[in-house]
Amino acid sequence: MPRAKHRKDQKKKSRARTQQIKGQQKNMQLKMQEMMMKQIEEMKAKSSGETENQSIQDAELIQPTTEL
Repeated sequence: MPRAKHRKDQKKKSRARTQQIKGQQKNMQLKMQEMMMKQIEEMKAKSSGETENQSIQDAELIQPTTEL
């Protein structure tokens, strides 16, 4: 029985499409992971900046004044 012309390279096309989709998914996953790491670093920098400011302010409040 002869093969249909419209299904000639279906297996090859299907595999190529699957590989393309997997590649796109992998790229998106890497981008999301990279963005997440940047946000985490920003949050750490922000929180450490706040604690540094607090410790400086606390140190200023704790220092005794000799103005009598």
